[in-house]
Amino acid sequence: MLFVCTANISRSPYAERRARQVLPPDAGAGITFASAGTPGYPGRGMDPAMAELLVARGGDASGHVSRAVDEEILRRVDLVVVFEFAHHMRLLDSFPRHRHVILGLQQAARAVRALGASRAEDAAASDAFDRVERLVSVAGQNSMSYDVEDPYGRGARAAQACADEIDQLLDVVLPFLAGREVPRLAAPPLAVPTEGTRALRPAWRLGRSAPRRALP
Repeated sequence: MLFVCTANISRSPYAERRARQVLPPDAGAGITFASAGTPGYPGRGMDPAMAELLVARGGDASGHVSRAVDEEILRRVDLVVVFEFAHHMRLLDSFPRHRHVILGLQQAARAVRALGASRAEDAAASDAFDRVERLVSVAGQNSMSYDVEDPYGRGARAAQACADEIDQLLDVVLPFLAGREVPRLAAPPLAVPTEGTRALRPAWRLGRSAPRRALP
């Protein structure tokens, strides 16, 4: 499974390393993970903002060196997962013979959800190759509306939003491909207090200006 973003320094290495956390090579799922970029900027380490989030979430950012997608790489993969519609189109233009194995991450997650109740039965009765074929066969059209936005150079908040979205989408796709439940990557949603226990928030947190401190 090859993750592909623009430069192979932010989204794709983050997804690759997070996927390895829950499905390492010795997990017996028959799936390995890699990443590359299109057009790619070879020879660079991982973006510090995404690397910091990866490490904070238990992953390992060390040793990553960015690379560009080429025919040799694609010849050795069974599923290519992109983060933007532009990546999808670029790969189709450059490597049309591999068009049947290219999906957007959001597109893949929607396909798994579309399988609904049948997905557990499909997963249990097939191997990883069959599950990839099943996923590709039911995937709808990709679209720019499914893009996972590039956080590069946009600050910590954008990086966290991107990482959160990738984790949530991997939580949908990876169990299906593995044919079993896997540890969740996304943090559980915060519990919403009931009406009787709702804590009062300061008025300034609701959009009003924070109170100024009195001078000594």
